[in-house]
Amino acid sequence: MPITVGDIVEALSALGGEAHLAQITEAVRKIATPPLPPSTENVIRGRLQEHSSDAQSFKGKRDLFRSVHGVAARRGIWALREDELQPKNLDAMYDDAEPSAFEGALKLRQHLRRERSKKLVSDFKAQLEDFRCSVCKFDFEAKYGKIGAGFIEAHHIIPVAMIEPGVATKLSDLVAVCSNCHRMLHRDGLITWVELQSLLQTSTSDP
Repeated sequence: MPITVGDIVEALSALGGEAHLAQITEAVRKIATPPLPPSTENVIRGRLQEHSSDAQSFKGKRDLFRSVHGVAARRGIWALREDELQPKNLDAMYDDAEPSAFEGALKLRQHLRRERSKKLVSDFKAQLEDFRCSVCKFDFEAKYGKIGAGFIEAHHIIPVAMIEPGVATKLSDLVAVCSNCHRMLHRDGLITWVELQSLLQTSTSDP
C-alpha cells in the first residue's frame, strides 16, 4: 500500500506536531498499511515536500507541512502548519480524497508522542499576574469579558522537538502569548517571541 499524506499528518500529530524525519518515518511505519516500500523515509520526504510551500517540489495543493529550519538547512525537522488531528480542535479532520465521510468512530491506536507537561503549563499560568500576550499585549478578558478571563497560551521558547531527552523544562522556558502570535511563532519556526514583537512593532508603525 502507498504511504498517504494522511498517514504523515497522523504521525506528525502523534509526535506533537513537530519532529525529525527519522521520527516521522518510525511513526508512519506503525500507522501505515503494510507492505511499505523499502525507501520509506525517501517516500515520506517526497510527500512532505510535495505538500509544503517551503519546498521547490510543492504541488500547489494543500500546504500542510513546514520545514522548521528551511529545506536547504537539511536538518530534517518538519512540522504541521495546522495540527488538524488534535482533540482540542473541534473542527478536527483530515480527508485524503473523499468529499464526505462518516466521522466520530472511536479507534485505539498506539503512538510515539513527544510529551508536554500539563502541570508545567498549569503552574506557569498560575504564577502569572498579567495575562496579556507578551508579544502584542492582546488581553482576552478585555476583549471578550468574563469568558476570556485568565486565558492565555504557553509557548516553549525552545521548541519541544529540539529539547534533549532528560533535560528539564523550567517555568522560565515558557512565555505567555495569544493564539495568533503563537501560530506565527510556530509558522516561522526560527523566530523568537522578542523578534516577533519587534517585527510587529515595526509593521504597525509603518505609514
